[in-house]
Amino acid sequence: MTNYIKKQYFISTALTCNKDPEAMLEQFHKDGHTIKIQAVKLRLKKYITKGKIPLDSGNSVSLGEQLKGTSTLYAEDGSIKMQWVKSDVDAETRINAIEATISELASSIQPVIELPSPTLTDPDLATLYISNDLHLGMLATRTETGTDWNLDSAITTLKSAYDHLFATSPASRVGIVVDLGDLTEADGHRKGTTKSGNAVDLSTTYPVVLRAAYESFIYAINLALLKHELVYFYNIGGNHSTENATCIREVVKQVYKDNPRVIVEDSASTIKYHQHGQVLFQFFHGDSMKMKQAGETMAADCQDIFSSTRHRFSHAGHTHVDSVYDGTLCRVESHRNLPPVNAWAADHGYRRGVGTMKSISYDASLGEVSRSIYNVTT
Repeated sequence: MTNYIKKQYFISTALTCNKDPEAMLEQFHKDGHTIKIQAVKLRLKKYITKGKIPLDSGNSVSLGEQLKGTSTLYAEDGSIKMQWVKSDVDAETRINAIEATISELASSIQPVIELPSPTLTDPDLATLYISNDLHLGMLATRTETGTDWNLDSAITTLKSAYDHLFATSPASRVGIVVDLGDLTEADGHRKGTTKSGNAVDLSTTYPVVLRAAYESFIYAINLALLKHELVYFYNIGGNHSTENATCIREVVKQVYKDNPRVIVEDSASTIKYHQHGQVLFQFFHGDSMKMKQAGETMAADCQDIFSSTRHRFSHAGHTHVDSVYDGTLCRVESHRNLPPVNAWAADHGYRRGVGTMKSISYDASLGEVSRSIYNVTT
């Protein structure tokens, strides 16, 4: 019987026993050694510290380092997902080790693949995907307004609408994702509307609503990139979401700044225009300029192209109802929205039928040729 254990034998036994001191002690005793458990633990720690035996994660201390500590990230099943080794190594060596680690981690990351451009699209068609008055963050309860509604139900409904509209619209070369205002129920950290200050009921906090809003448009634009060669994004401020609209434009612009197939209209104008061949579009919210003013405003704002277009369409929100004003200069259409009425509207006697969202396709020479409608089913 002996108390002396050679280093290599100790290390091989530690690895064989998965660094379990009790199992190591049993093996040493079987092999005729009289070492005690405390000595096994101390020696095991010493060899791990010097890098002779790897950590549970498989990491090893090397280059003459002295282990100072570890930080470990565990997965749900208890396994080690990642581990950082802290040592007293000099700054230069530490930087080199960090760079090597980053390179190794980066090599395992799957690259973001740019969404492929569709090859079979109609070059004469452009399709609008119109959302308006989504009032994200609004809280409604069945006992007060007739419908239960919150941010989760709003986002689920909105994504279902986009899924339906992109699946049923024609494969036009151009896709235009446009929001006509009042994207959120409250503007910024306010607890009421921007202009009138009417109190509103909110289901969650401002940062959560803002993130849900821009992620919804990213969802829509990514769907558009799978179907259309060129994608435009327009959004308008409203009496509920003046400042939030600016935030949304900037976030979406940064997300797609390196993608030449996405064009984000980022001006602060509350009335925006888009030309598609002989078709001229106008987008506005509807809380300031009225529908009967749209044609004259379009003619004044677009003097250089107004007379060269044969078909002119203006799209608005705000009223929460489908209505059309066929003016001499252009056709103006307001759109029903997806969510139910809020408490303020219910108290004032406003009611609404089934919520809807539309996509409308236009030929560059013929004007409107088709449309698809999503109806809220619950």
